[in-house]
Amino acid sequence: MDVICIGNLNYDISFHLPGIPDVHEKVRCDNATFSCGGSAGNTACWLASLGVKTGVVGAVGNDAFGEAQIEDLKKYHVVTTHIRRIGQSGVAVILVEGEAKRMIKYTGANAYKEIDEYLLLAEHVHISSNEKDTVKKVITICGQREIEREKKITLSWDPQELLFEELLPFFNYVFINEDDLKRKTGINNIEMAARTLKPEVLIVTKNGGGCFIFGDTVIDVPSFNVEAVDSTGAGDAFDAGFIFGLQKKVSLEECGILGTACASLKVQHYGARGEIYNTDALKVFLQQRNINVTF
Repeated sequence: MDVICIGNLNYDISFHLPGIPDVHEKVRCDNATFSCGGSAGNTACWLASLGVKTGVVGAVGNDAFGEAQIEDLKKYHVVTTHIRRIGQSGVAVILVEGEAKRMIKYTGANAYKEIDEYLLLAEHVHISSNEKDTVKKVITICGQREIEREKKITLSWDPQELLFEELLPFFNYVFINEDDLKRKTGINNIEMAARTLKPEVLIVTKNGGGCFIFGDTVIDVPSFNVEAVDSTGAGDAFDAGFIFGLQKKVSLEECGILGTACASLKVQHYGARGEIYNTDALKVFLQQRNINVTF
């Protein structure tokens, strides 16, 4: 197994609105999408579509939403053997107003994912937003392989709203968006805020696309000019593109370019998995912009 993704598997219901309604107000939506989502599943689908052998650790309900999620993952050739079936599936309701969005989440089965030594089969483990106990268990299990087999599993984490600073040093790569970084640190300057956090490499995705990569040096990856209609799942697509670059052993800057390209492809479509691209489409996207990344 190349990569295992750990995190939420949701059914997404998205409403694209001209404005968020006030209390007791009704509005008509411009567009509605119903699709499988959840950060771990989204990232896994992108990775698998890019040719990376990818598995998911998560949980879905004993219901139609759970069945749809597993079938959707299989469609992209994601390994689903460690998805637990229990209770009701997690659901996310997303209200989209232009580039802004609000999200309501029902955790459901996501609370019952099982973390075990299946992780030891991976070269890289990616954790999306998870509770602290889950993150700590992943760190412990992955540390076992380095001790017992002298082979290290690299770790990445996209904590979203669940960032635990004391766990950051255990990660090789941590993804965070600009708004969450400023909110978490209370510092408006991105570079100053980033320097207060201590993973090996911190990747800060910028509003509007592109990223900063903070490691031994600071790398600024610009955005691509595309017509964005829905940012839902863009961060997950970015994570997949970056991890794909790591698997291909390209430079950190090129990893950032690949992540930004995947996110740029995603935002042109509605829904978290509205359109997921393979390596051929990714190459065409980059070639059209005279960017050469060998993978």
